[in-house]
Amino acid sequence: MHNTDIKHCIATAPDGVRIAYQVSGQGPALVFCHAMANDHRMYDQHRDLFSESHTLITFDQRGSGYSDHPPFEEGPTSLYTVDKFGDDLKAVLDHLGINRATILGFSMGAVAALSFSTRWPDRVERLVLASAMASRLPQPIIDRARLVEQMLDDKGLEETYDFYFSGTLFDGLLEEGKFHELIALFREKATPQGFKGCFRVTIDRPSLVDELTLIQCPTLILVGENDKHYLAEAELLERTIPDAKKVVMTGVGHPMSIQDPNAFEVEIMAFIS
Repeated sequence: MHNTDIKHCIATAPDGVRIAYQVSGQGPALVFCHAMANDHRMYDQHRDLFSESHTLITFDQRGSGYSDHPPFEEGPTSLYTVDKFGDDLKAVLDHLGINRATILGFSMGAVAALSFSTRWPDRVERLVLASAMASRLPQPIIDRARLVEQMLDDKGLEETYDFYFSGTLFDGLLEEGKFHELIALFREKATPQGFKGCFRVTIDRPSLVDELTLIQCPTLILVGENDKHYLAEAELLERTIPDAKKVVMTGVGHPMSIQDPNAFEVEIMAFIS
């Protein structure tokens, strides 16, 4: 899928969870944080381009891909929280000795990006929030999430993946061969506890809106014109983050990087170059 040389490494988060990360290219540090039920491989198709001008760093969030999938438990001792997602990203940058980076968070990845950017704002050069939500999610999404969790408990991962990706956010993409193959790839590394932990951090988490004013860097908000749950949120992000600009991408919805990978790359390159 790509020709770029990739180094595969392991960082350790403060609580001992091991985080798998990948590095390619040379230049200023650029970190991509992946979406729910995906892993770092969602960015494979973009690696060559961004590695030409940047040190591209991808990683698997705890509970995803090649990182540790710690047990899931309810309550304050949970190993899956907004702060811990930010800790994972910090662990990777610390392990590489990188003090400052440009960070992109896509959907669930925006949780890690926001957690990091609001706690260590001086370490973020630029921030890209794609298909992102800082607010508590709309009730229809949370209600459907309950069904997803119930299915996970009753039917297992295979059916849950198909059900999750058949939701309105994904615009019928599951029927497309290429996307279906990608989902099958992610599912191979998935575990029930990892899926549930990531799902909770993505869906059933407190609002992060009050922290947005702590972000100190130029910020790009990318939203698809068909992503109806997220359009108003993009306006809120643009309004609340001190130095933010919003770009509405035409002809795409929530999974914009799959639907129009070229436009996705063009917007990011224009912002980070």
